[in-house]
Amino acid sequence: MGCARSRPIDPATGATDERDVVEDDANAGDAVGALDRDVSRTSPSSASASGRGRATGGVENAFLDRAVATESDAEWRRAKEPTPWTGPATPTRACEADVETFYVDDEVKRTFGGMPVYPWEGEAWTAPGILAIIEHGLTCANVDVKLGRPCTLKMSEDEQIEHLRNAIADVMQTTQFEFAMRVFEGAETPAREACRRFLRRLCQATHGGVYCKLRLVHKTKAACLAHAHDSKYLGAALYTRVFMLRFCKRFPPQFGFVHPEIDAPATRTEMTRKLSDTFDMYKVWPASEGHPTMLFGFLTNDGLKKMLTLSARDSWFAVNQMYEYVLGDPSENLSGKLPLFIIDVKKVSVTMFSRSFLSAVSKQFAVAEFHPEPFAHFILTNTPFLLAALWSVGKLLLTESARNKFVICTGDATAEIQKRYGVEKKLQPVECGGAVMDALVRSEQWLSVVAHENAVKAITKTMNTRKSIDISRFPGTVSVSPRKRAKKSAKLPKLPFTTGIRPIPIAALSVSFLVRAIEFALVLALLALILGSSLRRLFALDWR
Repeated sequence: MGCARSRPIDPATGATDERDVVEDDANAGDAVGALDRDVSRTSPSSASASGRGRATGGVENAFLDRAVATESDAEWRRAKEPTPWTGPATPTRACEADVETFYVDDEVKRTFGGMPVYPWEGEAWTAPGILAIIEHGLTCANVDVKLGRPCTLKMSEDEQIEHLRNAIADVMQTTQFEFAMRVFEGAETPAREACRRFLRRLCQATHGGVYCKLRLVHKTKAACLAHAHDSKYLGAALYTRVFMLRFCKRFPPQFGFVHPEIDAPATRTEMTRKLSDTFDMYKVWPASEGHPTMLFGFLTNDGLKKMLTLSARDSWFAVNQMYEYVLGDPSENLSGKLPLFIIDVKKVSVTMFSRSFLSAVSKQFAVAEFHPEPFAHFILTNTPFLLAALWSVGKLLLTESARNKFVICTGDATAEIQKRYGVEKKLQPVECGGAVMDALVRSEQWLSVVAHENAVKAITKTMNTRKSIDISRFPGTVSVSPRKRAKKSAKLPKLPFTTGIRPIPIAALSVSFLVRAIEFALVLALLALILGSSLRRLFALDWR
């Protein structure tokens, strides 16, 4: 995968220059063009296909990367000391479906270039992009105190977030990052707060480590790549860059962040009909001011066996949709708490907890790895006493954060919910032992909706606002289509790019070349005049 250019950043503030709004439209969208060239290398047909599709919300080009237009935007994107990044930039469009489908392979354990890849990471676009990021990051985002990249595992949450801001300052300037904030932290959450929460989420996904420690733990490059999924040592800086590439594939910007296959109405209708009965074990209790969003898994022997009869791709679709629905609920805005996943095993026999059976179930949930830190806790209720006893010993081998994240209870969920959030038993859903009827969202409901619809509407509104600001500040500015931007950007010279150094626009290069040509012509004329006079005197002397 080629090295696309990132949005230019002010080295002092990490914010983009407001003048970039006009210059970006007038000169060319370098990130769009660079990524188009990357995709075209992957598939001959993708270059012509890169202009296909339309953005939702009636705003053409609204979701292709654009400079910050307001002071409030610049504030939440600000980084005090941006860390240079010379590797692959955050993509501004995903590959087309004819290059790589979303779910590539049913096999969970695959590798590419010695690096393990997930089922939704294909060898045509996603895996090469991830490999390029990690290979570059092993030396450019690794722990190095002398270069201002210390180990942050024992730092405070605020210090970790500040380091992550600096490490991904270029990523934070993109529209994709802003959309990811809205998907994970709420469509209506103020940008500054959403950014802080999202950065915190990314730090938590890597146990607080911001910079890569793979080279310190594993001495060879092959060993580092083989353990690339070890998020604690990968570090939040590289984790974020890898995640944004995956995120771009799931929510393609060129289609307005609405996947033409996964989010299509026909797909939703078919999958709801096909999967709602099997996944009816999973229900969602929407958040309120008194409690966070809760995903309940009321497991049964028959339900688990039926789930294992589904194809892996069908299960992945359902699990992905389930997680996205939970993330779309405003849990932290209402309750100040992240969602919970409560798994009730009261109706599951002990014989079902064999290693082979649990391995088969985990394969059906493999796509859950796509979402960084969706739940604050995983709570297992009505656990058999034998398993609870084994857990009391096994948890001693885990880190403190892991022990706090997984909770094993021998009682039912109502007692744990009342203990944690003060919600009385009579105010809880009847399915978990309470008295409230119809409080839970069933599978046919969460399977049928586009969970990120509000986030799409919010980003559309934001981009419309920025567009109007652009026009009012710079009258007469004409927007350039992505296809024209790609053609213009193809003319840009291939120069090495470091975050904070602005690429030279083609207009400036033309003027520079013209000045140099004139200077060179004058030097040649002067040299010819001098040599001509000397030669004439020499010939005149010989002739005499």
